[in-house]
Amino acid sequence: MGENFNGNDGYVGDYQKYITALFNYPMYYTIRDVFMYGKSMRTIPQRWSSNLASFKDVDALGIFVDNHDNARFLNGKGDIRLFKGAIAFSLCARGIPFVYYGSEQGFGGGNDPYNREVLWRNFDRNSDMFKFTQAINRARKAQGAVNNAFAEKWADD
Repeated sequence: MGENFNGNDGYVGDYQKYITALFNYPMYYTIRDVFMYGKSMRTIPQRWSSNLASFKDVDALGIFVDNHDNARFLNGKGDIRLFKGAIAFSLCARGIPFVYYGSEQGFGGGNDPYNREVLWRNFDRNSDMFKFTQAINRARKAQGAVNNAFAEKWADD
């Protein structure tokens, strides 16, 4: 996966001329705007439209909430309900979902290196966040998400 730490679809989209699979940083910023900062859900279909106009292959883009370059979602907004919404969206949206290790445990570390918490001492298969992530993944599998085209059903506040 290529990485271009930029929120401009046109700028990041140009990189798909050279590398097919990229992290969808423009959507990452939209996810944060909507789920962390409470901006309108309508910005999501606007971002999809911008993605489609700027990228050769939107389905080859990695979609994510947390990663090794940024403070974790729960560090910026400690509301687990909002985090669950962001995780559910990223696992069910168009593209290749990426879950940064520890997100399934509800880690909330800050900027690098504080977002690289030790997992092997804190892994809990019975935690609420683990079970939530597991349930979304099971639903994806049961619905054949990998083999079916993405279709947005509704976007409203």
